[in-house]
Amino acid sequence: MSYTASQLFGSDAIDTLYYLLLAKYGNSSILSSDPTQFKLKVFTTIFEYGPAWLKRAQIQEQLFKLDPSKPADLVTISEGNVQINNHAANPDTAPTTGTFDQLEGINAQHTVGYKRGLLESYEALNNLLETDVTEQFLDKFKKLFLKVVLPQKPLWYGPVQGDDSTEDIPDINSSLYGNYRTNTLQQIWPDLTSFKTDYAGLGIPRTI
Repeated sequence: MSYTASQLFGSDAIDTLYYLLLAKYGNSSILSSDPTQFKLKVFTTIFEYGPAWLKRAQIQEQLFKLDPSKPADLVTISEGNVQINNHAANPDTAPTTGTFDQLEGINAQHTVGYKRGLLESYEALNNLLETDVTEQFLDKFKKLFLKVVLPQKPLWYGPVQGDDSTEDIPDINSSLYGNYRTNTLQQIWPDLTSFKTDYAGLGIPRTI
């Protein structure tokens, strides 16, 4: 499965995606102690949602190019649905009741065409435009990162219920105390080359 990137993404959509992920999650700590598992989850997310994101972005690109002030584009935007009802006569053969085949002969046709006015054309185009196509896709990766304000700091947990003697004194030797700092996305992939190398070599099929 492969998709051709449009001019919106340049020669390779994966390049654009890397910088988008870096901009949104670059300093975010990953939700995994295993960098390889994190990478596989990222590429699995791309495998699942990347093609739809790319196609929706390409559709939006074409919509953005439409200009109602240009006659050719206005015709495209103003065209509405066409409803055609045909009446077919039996073409000199005995009718059967056990078939769903359509009769070839047509002796009557009723057509209803619909055309939008200028303002309605603008409205239709405006309703089709979306600004959060990429944001929706990037949000799919949110679950792969820690939701802690300062993950580089130790996480302190309260005492076991009923232990009043140590209520305000955390025990650093307790298993309830720990430093959960993990790598950030930028540490996992410091540059585009490292990202593309893993994308091509970790076994998840490329879909963008």
